[in-house]
Amino acid sequence: MKKLLITVIVALACQNIQAQSDVDALRFSQNLGFSNARSAGAGGAFGALGADLSSASINPAGLAMYRSNYFVLCGGMSNTKANITYRDELRKDFDYGFEIPSVGLVFHNRKYTNRKPATKGWVSTNFVMSMNRTNNFNGVRNYRGTNNQSSMLDYFAESANGLSVGQLAATNDELVQGYYSLATMFWDAYLIDSVGPRTYGAAIDPLQRELQQRNIITSSGGTNELSMHLASNYENKVFIGGGLKLTTVRYRETNTFSETDLSVNDNNWAFWELDRDLSTRGYGLSGNLGVIVRPNDNVRVGASLQTPTVFTLTDEYGDELFVQYDDGTNGTYEMLTGNYEYKTVSPLRTTLSGSYLFGNKGFVSADVDFVDFSTMRLRPSDVFEGVNDVISSKYNSTVTVRVGGEYVMNVVRLRAGFARYGSPLSNAIDNNLANTFLTTGVGIKDNNWALDLALVQRMGTELIQPYTLDQGIVPVASNKLRRTAFTLTLTTKF
Repeated sequence: MKKLLITVIVALACQNIQAQSDVDALRFSQNLGFSNARSAGAGGAFGALGADLSSASINPAGLAMYRSNYFVLCGGMSNTKANITYRDELRKDFDYGFEIPSVGLVFHNRKYTNRKPATKGWVSTNFVMSMNRTNNFNGVRNYRGTNNQSSMLDYFAESANGLSVGQLAATNDELVQGYYSLATMFWDAYLIDSVGPRTYGAAIDPLQRELQQRNIITSSGGTNELSMHLASNYENKVFIGGGLKLTTVRYRETNTFSETDLSVNDNNWAFWELDRDLSTRGYGLSGNLGVIVRPNDNVRVGASLQTPTVFTLTDEYGDELFVQYDDGTNGTYEMLTGNYEYKTVSPLRTTLSGSYLFGNKGFVSADVDFVDFSTMRLRPSDVFEGVNDVISSKYNSTVTVRVGGEYVMNVVRLRAGFARYGSPLSNAIDNNLANTFLTTGVGIKDNNWALDLALVQRMGTELIQPYTLDQGIVPVASNKLRRTAFTLTLTTKF
């Protein structure tokens, strides 16, 4: 079981290259998606409002507020910009994509008494099938800089320490099929060398070290929730809902790291590049429950619980090393490709919500999420005991706040919102992995249909540490991430 060196994470140190890490658990435990234009325009603060397909993810009790059969279709596009500073050098890059963040069907069943709509007891029940995108992994991180303090080769040399030359040397099978360890591959490529008994160092003159380092990380994919929910309405005062969710996972990452020797010394090599490829696919199972209470026509309060999601995942991986030597020759070396199956468990999420309606003139609303990321786990436990211990100490509880509002002018709706997702890290430097969202939207509502448009701006910071060392200084790249998403939603009765 082999893993990409830490890509984007961020004061997350470089993990063992032969194991899944806490990065996997975090990647699929966060929910940063705004799936529906109506709720997205108001900052996603729809936990107590309901009658929106996003209720399937936030508070399923809100699905009970639909009063007819509806079909919902949402489309959108996003543009992700990376502004990365590394060794005082700033580089910018961007990526964009089109997606269908939400689609669903609402089947409304109204109870009648003497051929009149019931007003007592459970007056209606809705069955809802939906798909909501909960994460978008599309992005490019591209940075470079000159480093005279350390090299990634130091990392591979340290990983070889403690092994004899015989233990480090490649076997005949490795020479034919591919290397089993990166340390052996770099040893065979003459990029690390023996400096003492069972001790190794980078093939670089330590006194005149000048390297140009470059890292390009391209990621794609996302997570989508496929759900079925039942929601009921008690006398238009109490609404309850619950359902089961199947979350599909698709993640692809290519990570290219290179070093160019800028010194005048003969280090045997002039340039090397490591290309790493990771593909993760799988699914997760979970459920959620919620309740909304409407004490009067203006006030709504709600609470919901999202169970942990148990993901079953498969990683497929492959690495290739290219070296250009000082004598003009080249060398290409490959790791043995393979796959590994494992499980991750996301944290429990609870949400408290409240809203105030100004008659038919609009509303203000707020949601607060509570998530303890230190409870994430990888399975089986005996294999990942060390990783799970790291998760318990590295991560903490977070609070997410979403607020938003809507102003109604005849058939036109104007919306705006704000959301703040706290960092899951226990010691977050420079708000590492925290995210802020600013949203705005407009909608047109008719008796039988509605058309909504939302603009979502995501702003966050992530610290990228390409490798770690037991001894030596490792520079950190700081990425000021900006993502702009446009979402259009059509809702129609049927």
